[in-house]
Amino acid sequence: MQLPQFEYVEPKSLADAARFLQDKGRQSMLIGGGTDILPSMKQRIYRPTYIMSLAAVPDLKQIQLDDTFGLRLGASLKLCELENNPEIKKRYPIVAQAARAVGSPQLREMGTLGGNLCLDTRCYYYNQSDTWRKCRSACIKMGGDVFNAIGSGKKCFAVFSGDMAPALIAADARIVLLSAQAERTIPLNELYTGDGAKPLAIEPDEILIRVEIPNQEKGTIGLYSKYRIRKSIDYPLAGVAAMLMVDGNDRICRNARVVIGAVNPRPVIVEAISELLKNKKLDDSLIEEASDLAYKAAKPIANTAGTPPHRKVMIKTFVKRALGG
Repeated sequence: MQLPQFEYVEPKSLADAARFLQDKGRQSMLIGGGTDILPSMKQRIYRPTYIMSLAAVPDLKQIQLDDTFGLRLGASLKLCELENNPEIKKRYPIVAQAARAVGSPQLREMGTLGGNLCLDTRCYYYNQSDTWRKCRSACIKMGGDVFNAIGSGKKCFAVFSGDMAPALIAADARIVLLSAQAERTIPLNELYTGDGAKPLAIEPDEILIRVEIPNQEKGTIGLYSKYRIRKSIDYPLAGVAAMLMVDGNDRICRNARVVIGAVNPRPVIVEAISELLKNKKLDDSLIEEASDLAYKAAKPIANTAGTPPHRKVMIKTFVKRALGG
């Protein structure tokens, strides 16, 4: 399978990149490590006129740690850098855990933070060759009017399968988006629309340049868990990220944030768990109730590997483990 023709663009600064997208944004796609976009181009899922690489922009490769603002991560950082950075592993272990869970060591040497956050949603009936897709009616995600996974419907439920997003949302991360006109900062959770056909709330002329994570309260612990068939390479089929602030031996939960991934078209914050656990002791009964809430929030369908019932059970299991059950 060969790549379609395109023009490669490599700006040397963010200003140059923003100016290019101001004019050519709707005809362009950004590339980080290329581990996801290039295979999809070979399948003719994407056919951009321009591919713009941000590899030569130095501003996007920085790691900044500060006791005042927390952690700032450039969007072009390789996942292996997040996985292995000693300060991140010590102060923000959930970030390192999620990075380590992505693909294989070879993929993490290429894949970037920004690329993983901006992954397209996936579906058995979408992530196939052009020839395979032509054997079926065009799906909603490809501009048609059929949701092939269930044979009907008006909305696409292709699944978001990134690892970094649930962990960073659990850590209350924000992202910075840059265009030629302005720079804006939004909660990472707001990047995801919940519409599998158009999963990202980012304009064609915008660039995700940075992730900002606030300092964590003393006593906060984080955990990211991922279910997949092949441990060395696969996308998640179910994932749970949890950040908890628990008081010592009394096991009183002061704050909790649980995010489920790979079972909906977007990462989902299970707000009901936060409300349930606040200022309560984490005993077996409460943990069971919280895991049931996550189970109900998971809405997988049969458009990827693994059966939907089993993926829901894995969400429940991961939440119980995260809460100490």
